[in-house]
Amino acid sequence: MPEVRAPERRREQRRSVAEPGAGTNRRELADTARFTEWRPATPDALSWEGPQEQAPAELLRAALAEGRIGHPWAHGFPRYAWHRDGDVVHEFRLTGRAPGEYTGYTLHPSEWPEGIA
Repeated sequence: MPEVRAPERRREQRRSVAEPGAGTNRRELADTARFTEWRPATPDALSWEGPQEQAPAELLRAALAEGRIGHPWAHGFPRYAWHRDGDVVHEFRLTGRAPGEYTGYTLHPSEWPEGIA
């Protein structure tokens, strides 16, 4: 029987903060990004938790403007962005529906990306 091996990974690992790259205008990214609320189908799915004084769209814009983003990029936007407020980290992920449209949820501390902790 031939040996079965997993294919080599061709993209960067998920959940690690990466530099946006030369020429990237982080403020422009932040201004054009939109937040869409995600309603999980089951109660066990990731959900939004944390402080209510700031809207998720504000946290998304802050994460993009400060450069806490992750690869790969799609349609001119990073696939992931993270915002940390104390001991709460929110992950924003491109929805794939429209360029710059993100949804978000709260991560457990064991899921925090490298570079956020």
